[in-house]
Amino acid sequence: MSETGMQLLATFDSMPVEEQHELLMTMLRRSGELPDTIVSDDQLVRIADELFQTLDAEESNGDDAR
Repeated sequence: MSETGMQLLATFDSMPVEEQHELLMTMLRRSGELPDTIVSDDQLVRIADELFQTLDAEESNGDDAR
């Protein structure tokens, strides 16, 4: 992964959970608008499902802040 990518992830990790969620939803939406999407629809569905399961587990455990 590039230095820019690692910096983006570090910034993402420092954001409040609500902002992380909003950013992820925006990125997923935009990835579907790319002309040559690297990620297939099936992969996006799988990624989104994993994300929602993770967020649900965090919420269930009362882990709403990092």
